[in-house]
Amino acid sequence: MLHDLDSLPDPAWDLVDMDAYKNIWIGRHGFFSLNLATTRGCPYKCNWCAKPIYGNRYHSRSPERVAAEIEMLIARYGVRHFWMADDIFGLKPGWVKGFLAAVQEKNLQFEYKIQSRVDLLLKEDTIDALVASGLREVWVGAESGSQKILDAMDKGTTVEQIREATALLKQKGVDVCFFLQFGYLGETKADIEATLKMVEELQPHDIGISVSYPLPGTGFYEKVKNLLGEKQNWEVSDDLAMMYPGTYSPAYYRRLHRLVHKRFRLGQGRKEWQKIFSWQKANWLKAFKSIYYALTIFTDEWRLKRLEHSNK
Repeated sequence: MLHDLDSLPDPAWDLVDMDAYKNIWIGRHGFFSLNLATTRGCPYKCNWCAKPIYGNRYHSRSPERVAAEIEMLIARYGVRHFWMADDIFGLKPGWVKGFLAAVQEKNLQFEYKIQSRVDLLLKEDTIDALVASGLREVWVGAESGSQKILDAMDKGTTVEQIREATALLKQKGVDVCFFLQFGYLGETKADIEATLKMVEELQPHDIGISVSYPLPGTGFYEKVKNLLGEKQNWEVSDDLAMMYPGTYSPAYYRRLHRLVHKRFRLGQGRKEWQKIFSWQKANWLKAFKSIYYALTIFTDEWRLKRLEHSNK
């Protein structure tokens, strides 16, 4: 396996129809963003996470090399936003501070978003260095508001760390987004409620929801492989398909997915209405969509209650 990632050439950006790509981005999002990869691999042991390409070894490009590529992309394409498409950004000791130094030396002005872990973000000065170099959004694998479930996943993080990291990031003006996972083996109604409570209290900027999926080669797959039915791979399923008998039916988790999103969007809409009534600049679309969510949540909650006792 290649250890020195700096020995690799930069991606062939000249082969991309950048004008077309840029126009689509701006049309959909109102700004232009490009993806960058700074690392390979992940050393953590979450037992449901598959790492079939790069494995458990973690290797990174040098901060100076990444900053140089960003400098080139800004100059050539005028891009000012990047999505750092790593499983974990800046894990190597000293890397984040080195990146900040390289960015400041080149006087680069840009924003970026990353994926990270709450325990890593709580390390000394990590958040400050990230923010100073341009971090504006971070997605963390919160997964669950139940410590029992986090421990069963071998996640290696705590609910308290989720709370602490979220609070610190928000204080620094960073948007915090949660990956959530339902249906893990042994999950109870109380565990689900703990996750819903965590989302309601911490109010992340965005959420992404999936159900626990047994990917071959993972520890979680070994736990449930004898429980799997006919559907056992991505070709015949999706990320909301329960591949083994969970606490509740597949229909329950599909309805739960809808309900959690509606509750979350309703909460966002309420904040926008508060801005409107205070004569502040607000997102009118989010505010008016919240009316729909408020009207339909009751029906989803009623259906979810019925599905608690259904096997279909």
